[in-house]
Amino acid sequence: MNSKINDDFFEGSSMSFGDHLEELRKCLFRAVIWLAVGVSIGLYFGSDVVKFLEQPIQSALIRYYQAKSITQLEENLGIKLNSKQRTAVANHLKENDWIAVDMWIEPAEIERLSQAKNRPLTDASSEVEASPEPEREVPPAELPTDESLSDEDILKALQNAKVLPTEAPVRMRTWQRIQPSTEALRAEEVFMVWLKAGIVFGFIIASPGIFWHLWQFVAAGLYPHEKKYVWIFMPFSLSLFFGGAAIAYFLAFEPVLDFLFQFNLMTGIDPRPRINEWLGFVIMLPLGFGISFQLPLVMLLLNRIGLFSIEAYTANWRVAVIVIFVLSMLLTPSDPISMLLLAVPLTLLYGLGIGLCKWMPGIRKPFPAAKS
Repeated sequence: MNSKINDDFFEGSSMSFGDHLEELRKCLFRAVIWLAVGVSIGLYFGSDVVKFLEQPIQSALIRYYQAKSITQLEENLGIKLNSKQRTAVANHLKENDWIAVDMWIEPAEIERLSQAKNRPLTDASSEVEASPEPEREVPPAELPTDESLSDEDILKALQNAKVLPTEAPVRMRTWQRIQPSTEALRAEEVFMVWLKAGIVFGFIIASPGIFWHLWQFVAAGLYPHEKKYVWIFMPFSLSLFFGGAAIAYFLAFEPVLDFLFQFNLMTGIDPRPRINEWLGFVIMLPLGFGISFQLPLVMLLLNRIGLFSIEAYTANWRVAVIVIFVLSMLLTPSDPISMLLLAVPLTLLYGLGIGLCKWMPGIRKPFPAAKS
């Protein structure tokens, strides 16, 4: 008996292969228009976007320098604050944006400033008439030129010339307002950062329109009774993407940066982040979270095309959890906090994916079986 294989992929569909290509062209063209409009808006607000993206690193730098300031206070005063005291000091510094800075000053300079402060003020007009030129310091003594002098004589001569202090400087504690900032090492770096920030922000603005047209193309290849799922999947996909990006930005950055800056405190190396490197970090981490959160939809797609069954998902959930944790370790920085912030939601989303497969059962094979 002869068997005939039906190789028409679009049999039963209202659109031919050429119609699908034409629909793809239209959807891509409209998506590009959305992207161009979004990028234009993003570039207009590019400087504001850069400031917004700098907030996590600047806040982390403030916490770092304030923690370093508390440690220096303990060392200089010879005390040890308990946890409640450190928290109280940290909150006070945070409210005022203060950090303690030690300065070393000559006792003679302190005496000079004290005498200048206690000197009575004269009439402003007479002062102007008497000394029209600003007060100048007494010129130092001439430096010795005799190379046969000993080191001790040279040091005394330098002290007399006020090059070196005559007494040991004393430590004076001052309080300064911290103004952390990122750095740029190349002239064009800031421009590229502004350009990248505007493009990314523009894509985020245009993403609803872009995703809508992509889903329109997918819906064109579905049966009429399946097109209703577009209205379910599109907002669901957007919610997962923005939810993952929001978790990365608002929940992951602060503990991740605090964890990494702890090693700067231990090693005594102050962080000086570059804006270009930080922008790559602040973009890639939320993007990775947003894409990873599409896991339930990927599971549903693989189930509906017949690659994985619901039984395979449920039977191998332990292996899936291990894979999720390993991928989370590779996709996040070298800290356990961001790994857990990605792995735990993905584990829950894996269960949500199984629920979606049970809610919408059925396998649609792209190629029908051979008929005898």
